[in-house]
Amino acid sequence: MARLRIEERYDDAMAESMLAISNEMPGLPEFLGVRLLRFAAGRLWSEADLTGQVPTPSGNVHGGVVAAILDHITGAVVYPLIPDGHWGATTELKLNYIAPVAAGLLQADATVLAITNRSAVVRAEAYMDGRLVAAAQGTIAIVAPRAVTDRAAA
Repeated sequence: MARLRIEERYDDAMAESMLAISNEMPGLPEFLGVRLLRFAAGRLWSEADLTGQVPTPSGNVHGGVVAAILDHITGAVVYPLIPDGHWGATTELKLNYIAPVAAGLLQADATVLAITNRSAVVRAEAYMDGRLVAAAQGTIAIVAPRAVTDRAAA
């Protein structure tokens, strides 16, 4: 069986649905001010308003904030490429911090480098004022929904 190319997997309706719901998603994305801006086959562009973040003693945004944003978008970019009902889970994420991040608007994008029915390898980059501040590469497990059994429901 031939593997589908990223363009063949891409579901524009799922991408539009993700844009409609994800920017109102409670939890960490809301806390971090992450907004998904647009999708293309295997690509996602986003931004995060970091003006409300409490700075570290050195006056920068904590690197964990940047890591959480890149983790979020490396997972989100796979959803328009996977079957409905499946979900993505980060199993590995490697980051390189390149420059300090100040409060303000962080722009980030994610690109799927490779995808199978079970996992994806994704690269993400974060920019502040047009300058690369962090780069990440992660592996996203693609998880199929579990069948509900009588035993599990009991």
